Amino acid sequence: MRKLIYQGFVLTNPDGLTNTWCLTLGEQRRVGSLFELRRQIHFYQELGILPPPKPLHRRSGPKH
Repeated sequence: MRKLIYQGFVLTNPDGLTNTWCLTLGEQRRVGSLFELRRQIHFYQELGILPPPKPLHRRSGPKH
């Protein structure tokens, strides 16, 4: 399975193929191409119905 983070939203690819991705928003699950899901994210953000994306916490490597 592959994961892609786009503007704080996680797109998953359970089949390992790059032409179909899944976006889960609350109880809804959207399936489509990356282009299509990016458009949906922008559309829902413009409408103001998506919560703001969570900030990503980057790990800076192993702590000794």
